[in-house]
Amino acid sequence: MLNKERLNRFLHKFGFEVHGLGYMQSLKKNSFKEDAFRVQQEILGDTVKVIFDVGANRGNTVMEYRGLFPGATIFAFEPFADTYDHLSQKMKGMKNIFCFQSAISDTVGTKTLFVNNNIDTNSLLPSISSGLSSDKQVITRGKVEVLTETIDEFCKTRDIRQVDILKLDIQGGELAALKGAQELLCNKKIRLIYTESFFKGQYLDQPLFYDIANYLRGFKYHLKDIYDPHYGKGAIAWCDCIFLPDA
Repeated sequence: MLNKERLNRFLHKFGFEVHGLGYMQSLKKNSFKEDAFRVQQEILGDTVKVIFDVGANRGNTVMEYRGLFPGATIFAFEPFADTYDHLSQKMKGMKNIFCFQSAISDTVGTKTLFVNNNIDTNSLLPSISSGLSSDKQVITRGKVEVLTETIDEFCKTRDIRQVDILKLDIQGGELAALKGAQELLCNKKIRLIYTESFFKGQYLDQPLFYDIANYLRGFKYHLKDIYDPHYGKGAIAWCDCIFLPDA
């Protein structure tokens, strides 16, 4: 279980603070229910040209971005074949939306994808028991080999020089994906990062919020805010985050 003081000491570096479970739960009903997609639109306005949806699943987030940023080109990545087929069919014929059956990670090649009871929880990391109700969803029922790419290499081969929004929802693989984007991060060529982040591990050796925030801090990115927090056993378990480059 997370210690409130430890969490506050860490979050203080990013201008953020929590005051206990009751306070967190009350905020969840108010500011934490703020629409993270609308926040992205407010921050970037009509300047968005390139969006990466990593862990695109069935395409719901792609459609959200398409509605908010109709002039943007969206690159959607989904490694699991069944889900990718659904995604690609859904996006068929849509202008400026490109789907790729690959996982984004820290290396180019292949990796094992663990296929779980709920395919929305599929991961490049094996599942572990967290003691939360989500444990049933992440029970592994199979494995498949999938192609992996890095963001830096993908952008180089396609002459993409800036990513306006990088969305990550890849079940514990977020830090690996960011490690494969070091060149873009070094040059502040990712304007906004919208990522899922865990406070309690659901996968083996899974990087947590602290690891992601520390890594991005090394490139002078800061936490804007957290959104849609989920709780378990009296503590925050996971949430979505927006990170921005320092001014």
